Amino acid sequence: NDGQALQETVMTVLENYPPQVIPCLMNMLGTHDTARILTALVDDYDGPREERARRHLSRNQLLTATERLQMASFLQYTLPGTPSLYYGDEAGVEGYKDPFNRRTYPWGHEDQELLTHFRWLGQMRKNSPALCLGSIEFFEAQEQRIGFTRTLNGEQVKVYVNRSRDDWEICVSGRILYGHNLRTVAPNVICVGPMGFCAVQVQEE
Repeated sequence: NDGQALQETVMTVLENYPPQVIPCLMNMLGTHDTARILTALVDDYDGPREERARRHLSRNQLLTATERLQMASFLQYTLPGTPSLYYGDEAGVEGYKDPFNRRTYPWGHEDQELLTHFRWLGQMRKNSPALCLGSIEFFEAQEQRIGFTRTLNGEQVKVYVNRSRDDWEICVSGRILYGHNLRTVAPNVICVGPMGFCAVQVQEE
């Protein structure tokens, strides 16, 4: 919805689990029990098995699904918990529920854009203790925009996700750890375009 439900869901989890458990919780987008996340994001077809076996996403569906997956995985890697990646999701594997979600890894035919994206996410998280173990405080959850801060031992990372159709102009100074669809970047101003996102490392205020 507008972002409020995501904030409420995250905070409900944080308020009902012991603090030491939170970093161990698995942030999952897809598993062996669900349709491939790339497929689930644009196609909920649940017809005959024979049709599901030969059915694939159209070019336009694939473009839309890839953009949505990039945004969803960015949240997966920046929210509290531990990202849990189902093999092949990082390579663009598609498919409906079991057994079509268990196809072999597409060696030599990976989606290079997605692979690069997930490598960036992994590197970003590896280099940021705040994203791994930091506290979280939401400062935006409305109009299809999500913003929160992860903080640990003086390190502060601000996260912005824009699912709206309008640009989101933010004033923040620091080092951009990773971003997508950033229209303009000035010394203290970042314009996060539609379906855009970014993580900025700043000094704790």
